[in-house]
Amino acid sequence: MGAAGSVDVTILGSSDAFCSGGHAHVAYLVETGVSSFLVDCGPTLLMSMKQRGLSTAALDFVAISHLHGDHFAGLPFLILEYMYEQPRERPFVIVGPPGIEARAWTLFQTLYSDLSRETVPFPLEFRELDAEARTTIGDVEIHAVQVPHQVDEVSLAYELTIGTKRIVYSGDSPWIDRFVDLSRDADLFLCECTAYERSMGPHIQWKTLEPQLSKLSCRRLVLTHLGREMREHAHELDVECATEGLKIRL
Repeated sequence: MGAAGSVDVTILGSSDAFCSGGHAHVAYLVETGVSSFLVDCGPTLLMSMKQRGLSTAALDFVAISHLHGDHFAGLPFLILEYMYEQPRERPFVIVGPPGIEARAWTLFQTLYSDLSRETVPFPLEFRELDAEARTTIGDVEIHAVQVPHQVDEVSLAYELTIGTKRIVYSGDSPWIDRFVDLSRDADLFLCECTAYERSMGPHIQWKTLEPQLSKLSCRRLVLTHLGREMREHAHELDVECATEGLKIRL
C-alpha cells in the first residue's frame, strides 16, 4: 500500500499487442491507503507481478478499458490464481465496458473448458460501465469515458479519483481533444502512444500527440502502449515513456 495520503502506481506492462521490444502487455497496479487494484490486465499480468514479488492476494478489483486480448486476456489466469494458487474467499470485482462478463467467461471456457464447470469459490462481481457511467469501489471513484478505438464495441478511458489524487488513463484511442479537459490538473495522465509516425490504426501517433503537449496541464505525463517504432525513438523524446517496474508516487 502507498504511504499515508499517497497513491502508488506501478507499471506492470507497457507494450502494444506485440510485446514490442520484449516488453509485457499493458497492466498498471494502483495502491492507495485502502485499495489495491489493476487498470487493464494483459495476458502477461501474473508474470509481471510475480517477477516483482507483488501479491495477487492484495488485489481488490480490476478495471478493464476494452475487450482486446492484450488488455483483458489476463483475467482467466487471475481467476485460476484465486481458485488454486492463492485461494481466495473475499470478493473480487471486475469493472469494464458492456459485454465484459460474457467475454471473460467465454475466454475462460475457451482456455480451460474442464475447469469452467467448477464453481468459483469466492464472490466475483462484474460491473459493466457505459459511457459517462460512474462507480465507486472502496476509496476509488471510477468515471468511464468512451473513446473511438472500436466501432462495434465500447472502448473506455478512465478517470480515477482517490481522495485528492486523480489519475487519467486513455485506454487505447486515437487522439481526442477531450483528453486535454480530462487530464487538466490530473496528478498522472497515462496516455497511449503506440506509433511514432507510421499509422497503427485507431491509436495515437507521436507526431499527432507532440503538438498537443503544450495544452496538457497534468502534473505528470507518461506515455504507454508503446509499439516497435515508438521504442526505437523513445530515447530521442523529451517526454517520459513507461517501462516495466516504474513506480510513481502521487
